[in-house]
Amino acid sequence: MKEYEILFIVKPHQSDETNQEVVSTFEKWITSTGGEVTLMKPWGLKELATVFDKHTHGYYVQCQFKAGNETLNEIKNRLAVSEVIFRHLMVTLDSIQSSKPPKVKVKKAAAQPKVAVEG
Repeated sequence: MKEYEILFIVKPHQSDETNQEVVSTFEKWITSTGGEVTLMKPWGLKELATVFDKHTHGYYVQCQFKAGNETLNEIKNRLAVSEVIFRHLMVTLDSIQSSKPPKVKVKKAAAQPKVAVEG
């Protein structure tokens, strides 16, 4: 099983109870098909950078999980028909976590000539 992370956005005009139901339902989608949730972190209501479907705000939820193909297909199919989740982005954790920090070349500053100060 590979590790994935998804950030999904729920429509803003939902009650807190509805948002919690969406989060628990999403978790059931993963666990019912043999996946394992490692992190479920609701970020709360945030302003969107761009207006989507006439919404300026959304309830953000971050989830990290381990899953196989069956689980991924289940999530993709359910997200396609979901009426409350209107945006999502799913990536593998390998693509966002690197084992080595990137090499950065540091250029040495050229020696600056000393300037005489007249007084």
